[in-house]
Amino acid sequence: MLFVTVPWPTHFHAMVPLAWAFRAAGHEVRVASGPALGPAIAEAGLPAVILGSDFAFVPLFRAEAETLYEVDWSAISQEEVAERTMRMLDIFARISDVMLDDLVAFATSWRPDLIVYEPTMVAAPIAATVLGVPKIRHLWGPDITYSADALQGKVIGGMLARYGLTDLKTLGDLTVDPGPLGMQVSVSYDRQPMRYVPYNGPGEMPRWLTEPPRTRRVLVTWGTSMVYLGGAKVFLLPHAVAAVAELGVEVIAAITHDQRELLGELPEGVRVAEQVPLHMLLPGCDAVVQHGGSGTTLTATACGVPQLIVGQSPDQVILASQVAQAGSGLMLIPRGAGPRELKGEIRDMTRRLLEEESFAATADTLRRDLESQPTPGQVVSILETLAKG
Repeated sequence: MLFVTVPWPTHFHAMVPLAWAFRAAGHEVRVASGPALGPAIAEAGLPAVILGSDFAFVPLFRAEAETLYEVDWSAISQEEVAERTMRMLDIFARISDVMLDDLVAFATSWRPDLIVYEPTMVAAPIAATVLGVPKIRHLWGPDITYSADALQGKVIGGMLARYGLTDLKTLGDLTVDPGPLGMQVSVSYDRQPMRYVPYNGPGEMPRWLTEPPRTRRVLVTWGTSMVYLGGAKVFLLPHAVAAVAELGVEVIAAITHDQRELLGELPEGVRVAEQVPLHMLLPGCDAVVQHGGSGTTLTATACGVPQLIVGQSPDQVILASQVAQAGSGLMLIPRGAGPRELKGEIRDMTRRLLEEESFAATADTLRRDLESQPTPGQVVSILETLAKG
């Protein structure tokens, strides 16, 4: 079973439980990506296959992403949405292009029975088509890329021509969806539900997490890539922490090593959890205030925790709207407001999450919905049938 992803950890993390399940069932598994993802694959205990060169895609993302965080996504025109979507698709297509020839060469030699890929890795369905093996698309959250599928052909034509193809079914033969149906966007493909098993990377559990909370507990996190892509100006965590601390609750600030220098002076009593996986921190929390990353959103959903999402980019706004529509949380779009203006809104909306019982009740319903979905091990049995074809 060959898993393929762009070299972006959060896209890979969602696929790890299914890869583990295949190995536990006795299958051979390889994870193919660019050089930058090699360490994360090894940390997950999976065999890596490195494809292509060390393509400097981060500057491309940053150049595009920095402007994304300055847009009022509630007022943008459909024309600008399409234009920006095309630019992002082109970046992902360039990443795939760098990896494609190595991927086809390895797959031709190793002969996988299935190729499993995440939605932004368009080289994978090309390789699967060349080999004639089933294409399994694996989501990392609500399918925010589904509406862009019709535009894919405009950026992958050169890759298709290289292998004598004129068309490509980028949605694959089956889509594995680890999220609850109540948070999914409307789609028209075959969907294989799978229970979301949180994997947020490795880490050590702090001893204080074994102690009962002193009072109601709220986690604040701004993900792993916000600063990486948008710079320090989009890192609203210190302001969100200060806002939540005014409620008199226990506040946990979950950060990465490189975010430590951006914290500044925090209110007294705030716990800082550095490089601790969210699936260790979220159980026992009464709410989470976050940026709208798919891993954070689904991990909070799996733990039954109400969420406040401050959406600063289009994918985050879509995730926030799905959570709000499901009733398990609230969304806040900055609309050009600075940190000082947002502080009061974050405080008041977090208070609502803690005081209005409907949010916790709905979050618990979504948690139970996830737990009722087939486990990764059960999904392996379904995909084995496709592999035997």
